[in-house]
Amino acid sequence: MARRAHLMAGFRRAFLAELRQIGARPGLMFMLAPFPLLLFALLAAVFQLGLPRDLPIAVVDQDHSTLSRQMVRIVDATPEVAVAHEASSLSEGRQLLLSGEAYAVVLIPARTERDVLAGRRPEVVLFYNNQYMTPGSLVARSVGGALGTVAAGISIEARVARGADVESASQAVTPVPVRQSALFNPSLEYVQFLLAAVMPTVLQIFIGASAALSFSRDRQGVAGLGRSLRLGGTLMRTAAGKLAPYTLTYLLVLWGADALLFGPMGVRFGGNLAFHVAYGFVFVLASQMLGAAAALVARDTVSALAAVGVITGPAFGFTGITFPRLSMNGFSTVWADLLPVTHYLELRTDNILRGAPFEISLPAFASLTALALIYGGATLLLLWLHGRRRPAIAVEAGT
Repeated sequence: MARRAHLMAGFRRAFLAELRQIGARPGLMFMLAPFPLLLFALLAAVFQLGLPRDLPIAVVDQDHSTLSRQMVRIVDATPEVAVAHEASSLSEGRQLLLSGEAYAVVLIPARTERDVLAGRRPEVVLFYNNQYMTPGSLVARSVGGALGTVAAGISIEARVARGADVESASQAVTPVPVRQSALFNPSLEYVQFLLAAVMPTVLQIFIGASAALSFSRDRQGVAGLGRSLRLGGTLMRTAAGKLAPYTLTYLLVLWGADALLFGPMGVRFGGNLAFHVAYGFVFVLASQMLGAAAALVARDTVSALAAVGVITGPAFGFTGITFPRLSMNGFSTVWADLLPVTHYLELRTDNILRGAPFEISLPAFASLTALALIYGGATLLLLWLHGRRRPAIAVEAGT
């Protein structure tokens, strides 16, 4: 009992000392909760519509027929695009595309309706800017689908005019119908696709940077890490007490962002809440240990923060959310495996969106836990090494 009280006293001393350090630095206090939450609010405002709507496109109608006007109306009726410009020539449409005023140009050539009535196959051309992959892909899919609907309707009408019934004409146009079922994100909303992934990726930078700043600040101080080790009494209590304020704060930020996603923003939660809380805690812990280890290796605070930034900054490109990890090279795969957010997002996707059973998520959870243990073990080892150096320095100073 006395031993437990002694352990708690060491943790409490380190914890209260860290709270005083945070209170004395308004910038650090702002970085803990207000700034991440403000960033999330800004991102939520960007993605609040869920799916891009009314992307501007241009139409070059060289036919000016009933059919061409029908094509323009059907394309404009799709929710993803809006016919914002009716260009008089293809060169004018090209200029709109290059200037960024339009994401695509639809060219309806002359004599389109006459060729259709004569049984020929005129060609409607779509030029789109795929440098912006998301709007480019949306425009291509929406316009292609709308024009495909028009083409199918024309084909059915032509067959009916030749004496076929509507059912057989429809079957002739699509002899092998394809039924598509979008799973887990059927509405294709970017709230579930990007916002739910961007927030933890950005938060990982803050978590690692604050842990690095905490340990590097003590290391560069006059008393060095010796004072923190004396307050904690042991390596474990020192590390736990110093990181506890940040752990609690970032867990509240992470879960607060989730509360906004699953509440006002209407994102569906299809998994196990207790498991979600568990891997969220391990994610925060692993990110902290990564930052702490970087601080104990780097020469100074600037180098520690730079190391955390270099390691965690490009994390979003390695998580597999936008570019599949199976297509990455070996270097990218290793980098991704060393980032806690990679495994966290995999667990989050499996648990929340797919509702996968625990055994499916077990490898990712084991990998995340392993990172927390590896980075935590490295932090304790480095703390021990720094603690051994202090007495030697004190002896030299006294002789």
